[in-house]
Amino acid sequence: MNSVPLRFNYEFSRVYRHGSFATGRYLTVHCFRRRKGLKHNMTVIPQDLMRVGFCANKKQLGAVGRNRARRLMREAFRRLEPTIKPGNDIVFTLRPSEMLPSYSEIAHEMEVLLGRLHLFISEDSDAGSSID
Repeated sequence: MNSVPLRFNYEFSRVYRHGSFATGRYLTVHCFRRRKGLKHNMTVIPQDLMRVGFCANKKQLGAVGRNRARRLMREAFRRLEPTIKPGNDIVFTLRPSEMLPSYSEIAHEMEVLLGRLHLFISEDSDAGSSID
C-alpha cells in the first residue's frame, strides 16, 4: 500500500471538518473518505493513495515527548497499513494523559479505533473457506 503524509493545514482541517472520528483512551482517529477527483495543487489525488497525519498536543508534552509519541503512532500504523482500505485521509491525535502510553497500548487502541471506523479491508473471500 502506498501512504504519504498530510502536510498542509487545510488538509488537516478538511479531515477534522468533514470526516468521521472515533475516540479511545489514548488516541482520537479522524478519517475523511476522499471523493474521486479531489485535487491538491491542481493535481488529482489517486484513489489508491492513503494520506496520514500524526499529532501530539504541544501543551501536554515537551518536544521530546511529542516526537516519541509520533514515532510510536507511525510505527503502529506502519504495521497495520497493509490491511487498511486506500482512498482515505486519516489523522491520529494523541489525547492528553499523565504519562505517554506504551507502544503496545497505542497499537492495540489504533487497531480497535480503525475497526470501529470500518477502515479495514474485508476478508469476505476467506470467510467461506474452512481450515482442514
